[in-house]
Amino acid sequence: MVETSTLRLNRPAILSLALLAAIAVQGCGGSGSEANAVPGPPAAALTEVKVAGTTPMSATPVDLAAAGYVAREFYAEGKANRYAGVGGGAPGFAGGASLQTATVLDGGWAYRTRVMVRTPAREKFNGTLVVEWTNVTVGADFEFANAEASKYLLREGYAVAVVSAQRVGVERLKTWSPTRYAGLSVDVNACGADGTPATTGTSLCAGDPLSFDIFTQVTQALKQNAGGSSAPMPGLVVEDVIAIGQSQSAFRLQSYYNSIQPLAGVINGFAYWDMSNQLRSDQRVPAISVQSEAFAVLIGQWTTSEFTRRWDVAGSTHASLYGSQYIDAIVARDQSIIGPAGPISFTQWVQPTCTTLPPFTTVDVGLVFSNAIDAVRRWVRTGAPAAPSINFERDASGALVRDADGRVLGGIRLAQFTAPIAEQKAPNGTAFPCSISGWHRDYTPSELKSIYGDHGNYVAQVTNAMVKAATDGYILAADAVAAIRDAENSDVAK
Repeated sequence: MVETSTLRLNRPAILSLALLAAIAVQGCGGSGSEANAVPGPPAAALTEVKVAGTTPMSATPVDLAAAGYVAREFYAEGKANRYAGVGGGAPGFAGGASLQTATVLDGGWAYRTRVMVRTPAREKFNGTLVVEWTNVTVGADFEFANAEASKYLLREGYAVAVVSAQRVGVERLKTWSPTRYAGLSVDVNACGADGTPATTGTSLCAGDPLSFDIFTQVTQALKQNAGGSSAPMPGLVVEDVIAIGQSQSAFRLQSYYNSIQPLAGVINGFAYWDMSNQLRSDQRVPAISVQSEAFAVLIGQWTTSEFTRRWDVAGSTHASLYGSQYIDAIVARDQSIIGPAGPISFTQWVQPTCTTLPPFTTVDVGLVFSNAIDAVRRWVRTGAPAAPSINFERDASGALVRDADGRVLGGIRLAQFTAPIAEQKAPNGTAFPCSISGWHRDYTPSELKSIYGDHGNYVAQVTNAMVKAATDGYILAADAVAAIRDAENSDVAK
């Protein structure tokens, strides 16, 4: 069953949305002209990677030159601290959700990792650097947050950095290209399970205890952008930094917000895509957490505050169909995921645990996540708060409330959910990772005709959903206009 409404917008209403989008874009500029003096924690030393005959692992599949961007990769090195009280464990990170500021356990731990940097021309740069903490759940570095928001970030002129902060990703870099990545290490071999620096043989510490300081120091180096013509982002002046991450990376950035941000103060705002949990309420640092329906079964409701928001997206999965295609393109090029019989795609990594194929829903959560980044940026720059938290309905036990057709109630309801062109569900069995990956089946032309009656009705329903989402502040006006135009140009129910 699709959702219906009596609201039907005419062409002037859609053009008004387009005008709002243009005004919003005009207000986003500001590359600056003076070098930033950025006080605070030490910065990593950055050295551009120039190894003949090799290429970066897990680089974006997007044609950056066509978007007016240049990509460079840097070795990042320095000496990092370990922290007690991050995520409820010490040293470093051992799970949990501490809401307390961390304390330095010890320091001086040498590391060497890498960061990928993408920059626009100076005249296109909007002054904001977005830094992603890579996700390593699949066994290698992947930019799942960029996968959902890449079109927006490049369109709006952000500088983008992708940081390898964890051992799993760094070690896979070395096996994938020993020549390019020899000598990288984020290891520590002095562990104290009780939070002390006691040495326990030669075993490596679990939990990536240096990762938080590595992320701080690499971000600080990019924010300072020192070195003139040899700087990592020549000619650009970074005015503010937004940290992004998905799933386990979002969880680590949740711990960063709660425990490290009060110490470091390098990040100006945070945008999370799935799996983040309770954020402390006493920081004046904007943070928006976008949550999928699929993962909401595992993470219940939590309390937001003056500077934090949670936006739940109905019908969405832990990776969207479109985000998974972005990652699949990276994996196909690099052959970086190895299955029992050889290289496999990210989708093939998910599929064996699925009850129904193919995985993922068509709900484009990237529209909401892109707006979350945009809203955090405006919040940082103007003080204008983001749209309020919007959550799924839950019963007294905390379980999601669903209608007679099994569709979740509440949350942001995009057109792909309210006026779908595919049968789809966010849950998919009980086995990870497909349990949070969902499934979809494209409707046939005859089914679409039966559901919508005619093309005009389909376009009206898409228009209703996307205009509401935009006017409520959960997607950008430009994206609403594009979705409506796509619906108009489609052959659905013709």
